[in-house]
Amino acid sequence: MWKRYKDVTVPWSVYDRHYEESYSRVVNLSREFSMLDRPVQGREFPLSKMVVILLLKVMLGVSYRNMASIVRGFGLDRLLGLKRPPSYKTIQRTMEHLPLPVLEQVNKQLVPGVVPLAGVDASGLRTTRKGGWVVIRFGHKQRKREYKKLHILVDLHTKKILYSTLTNGTSADHPQLTKLLKGADWIKYKVVLGDSGYDTKECFNTITRHNATPGIPVRKNASPRAHGSPSRRKAVLEQQKDKQKWKQKVQYTMRAIVEAIFSATKRRIGETLSSIRDDHREKEIWLRTIIWNTTIYPR
Repeated sequence: MWKRYKDVTVPWSVYDRHYEESYSRVVNLSREFSMLDRPVQGREFPLSKMVVILLLKVMLGVSYRNMASIVRGFGLDRLLGLKRPPSYKTIQRTMEHLPLPVLEQVNKQLVPGVVPLAGVDASGLRTTRKGGWVVIRFGHKQRKREYKKLHILVDLHTKKILYSTLTNGTSADHPQLTKLLKGADWIKYKVVLGDSGYDTKECFNTITRHNATPGIPVRKNASPRAHGSPSRRKAVLEQQKDKQKWKQKVQYTMRAIVEAIFSATKRRIGETLSSIRDDHREKEIWLRTIIWNTTIYPR
C-alpha cells in the first residue's frame, strides 16, 4: 500500500489564523531590512518601511498608484511609523535604492541551513496584463508577448524557496543549476532532485561538488561510461538495473512539490511581473520569494 511520507491533515482553525496573521508577519519584516537605513541619514521615508509597502504591493497585485491610495486610506503610514503617506512615485523609486544582495540576505534568514531533500525546476511568467479583448474591442494591434522563466531551488520538506533566478523565456534549464546551488552555497544538501532536462555531466558534477546525491533521471540510451562524470555513470547503472528502486532511493516522486509551489505562488501572488525593467523584475522575483517563505503554512 502506498503511504504519504507524513500526515497532511490540516487543522483548519489554525490554518485560517495563520493566514490572517500573514500580513502582520510581512509588516514585521521591516526589522529584517533595518540595515538599509544605516548608510543614509535624514531620509524622510526609511527604506526598511518602504520595502514593506513594496511587499504588500506584490502580495495584493496592484499598481503603484493604487498602493499609494491603500496606504493613505488604511493608515498604513501610521502603522509603519512614517510622518506622512508616500506618493506612488516614492514607492516606485524604492526599487532603485533596493540592493539585490540585501534581499538575498533576508531570504537567507528565512530558510533552513540543512536540506535533506531539495528540488529544482523552472516555469514561465508573463510580463504583460493585456489580453485578447483589447484587440477585439479597441482594434489595437496585438504585440508579441514576452515571457520570463523563473528558476527556483526548493526545500521539499519545508516547501520554502532557497534561491531563485530569472532568465529569458527561451533559455535552457540546466545551465541555471550551477547558479542556484552557488547562490545558496551555505546550505548542506543530501539529495537534489531534477527532471530529465538537467541530465548533463555539468549538473551531476555540480551537485556532487556540493556533497549531495543527484536525483536526475537519465536518457534511456545513456552510455554507462563516465566521460568525466562518475556520479552520472553511477546513476545510469542504477537506473538501467532497476529504475523503480532508484526512484525510491532518492524519493523522486517528491519532485512534484516544486511544480505545486509554482502553481501555489501563481494563484496566490499572480503569474504576471508588473515591472518593466529587467533589474526591477529580478528584485520583484526576490520580493515574491520572501513573501512565499514568510507566509507559507508550516507542515
